[in-house]
Amino acid sequence: MFSVITPTYNRENTLERVYDSLKAQTFKNFHWVIVDDASTDNTEELVYKWIKQNPELNIEYFKLPENKGKPYALNFGFDYCKEPITIIADSDDSFEPHTLSDLKAIWDTVDNSINGDRIASVWTLVKDENNQLVGEEFPKDFWQVSFKERILDLKRPTKGEKWHSWRTAILQDYKMCYNPNSFIGESATWYRINKDYDFLCLNRIHRKYWHTEDGLIHQKKSKLKTAKIKYYTSYHQLKPSTLGELIRYPHLRTLAFEFTNASFYYSDKYKKLSLWKRGLCFLLFLSKIPKRLISKI
Repeated sequence: MFSVITPTYNRENTLERVYDSLKAQTFKNFHWVIVDDASTDNTEELVYKWIKQNPELNIEYFKLPENKGKPYALNFGFDYCKEPITIIADSDDSFEPHTLSDLKAIWDTVDNSINGDRIASVWTLVKDENNQLVGEEFPKDFWQVSFKERILDLKRPTKGEKWHSWRTAILQDYKMCYNPNSFIGESATWYRINKDYDFLCLNRIHRKYWHTEDGLIHQKKSKLKTAKIKYYTSYHQLKPSTLGELIRYPHLRTLAFEFTNASFYYSDKYKKLSLWKRGLCFLLFLSKIPKRLISKI
């Protein structure tokens, strides 16, 4: 039923959270794909110990020869996800014992519903290590939603971390946005998928989010590194958008601001918006900063 994929890099100290969570699952029909992004710690020895101790857990381990980042590792691993539904479990995650059982019931309902094949992903909520909700609930429960309804028509996106399970074939078809020059936020990939498919959003908690200093969110980043992330993440969402959409929707106006702001620090000649779109982004950028031209990234 499920493939669980975990990209990892030097996380021998946190990876056991995923391992323990999977061992504790009440639903056992899953396959765990671990993609080691060229770790230099003892991750390999740890995983092979688990494979020997628990062969029934069905672990498949791959170690990449070169560190290329989370999106690349995921794209590599998607091709080895054999089950119809794939869950991305970060290497410092944990989740409730009933998670896979819940998700099976949800996906069974989806697959037996009218137009269920339009749903690419099921999104659920996240709590922190203190068992507090991270962010806020969705505006509706059991909400089948297009990108326009989920992001564009709202005054602002729903705040906080969310967790997702996906139709494997869709992840294999779309892949994560990847660039060797920089990490690209996952929102750029979800944007592409949600433009073509609906998401199903539920107000129930499955994943536990742990604050780790070396995680992607909390890592200390240089101004240039931050600019690159914002440049590519906004670029991939602005490129398919029309000029009219940029003017109309607050979310896209925010991305236009971030893209222009990042462009003062970094630009990629191979990943550029059209001249008209860059010009509009610059005007939207100016409209948001009446007191200064360049905000602090």
